[in-house]
Amino acid sequence: MVFQHDNDPKHTSRIVKNWLDKHRVKRLIWPPFSPDMNPIEHLWDELERRMKKHQPKNQKELRETLQAEWQNIGPDVTNKLVESVPNRLYECSRMKGYPTRY
Repeated sequence: MVFQHDNDPKHTSRIVKNWLDKHRVKRLIWPPFSPDMNPIEHLWDELERRMKKHQPKNQKELRETLQAEWQNIGPDVTNKLVESVPNRLYECSRMKGYPTRY
């Protein structure tokens, strides 16, 4: 058996390492998961900021408000995120996989 992980702390904790060692599980190390490099994560942040202005009273209102706020995120926001990809890639390379300013 081979366990593939991305160096997320929950995969590299002492208890997990000990369990994997005890059960002789080989590890296939994978590059770190980098949500800061994924533009969609910033859209979720934008949606969360917009949702803080609302206090839906039930699930229906929550769904409707989420959909309305999602629709209100304009192309200016999404274009800016798409245009940032080359800089994100450069920063990732420059930082050798360590956290970036994004």
